[in-house]
Amino acid sequence: MKWVRAVGVPARWIAPCLILISACAAVATADDAGVTVKEVKVAFAEQNLVVLLIVDKRAMAIHVDPTVAASIHSVLSRTPTQRPLSHDLMRLILLELDAKVTSAVITLKDKTYYADLAITMGGRDFIFDSRSSDAIALAILFKAPIIVAKGTWDLASRAWEEPQGETS
Repeated sequence: MKWVRAVGVPARWIAPCLILISACAAVATADDAGVTVKEVKVAFAEQNLVVLLIVDKRAMAIHVDPTVAASIHSVLSRTPTQRPLSHDLMRLILLELDAKVTSAVITLKDKTYYADLAITMGGRDFIFDSRSSDAIALAILFKAPIIVAKGTWDLASRAWEEPQGETS
């Protein structure tokens, strides 16, 4: 298994895919490449922590460990943690190397979520195989688009409505 693959002249087929993904992010609509997530929330569901990827009235839940949930929640709520978490450290390293996360593309294979984390550094693009939760956390930290492959979205997303607060 390749953990990282550089995108450039030898990888002629990957660069057009990244361009297509970027175009999808700009319009935030569904097409063959995927669905661009409009909102991310951390929730507690069935005694597990989940990250909800939300587009309009549909959402997809990805189970995450407490550390990733804390990292994502920290960014979403603009509440820093006492000490930097792994995702914070990775962000600092990437920034120091003048690199940035440009997108996270989520797919589902054999009941497991995967992600391709796209990073640009020194004029080169790289795609890293990643756990979906780590890719989501880093994409949020870099304000990069999170894209769910169309087939994955069609299979895994469900109707969803924002819970309403109690009224008196």
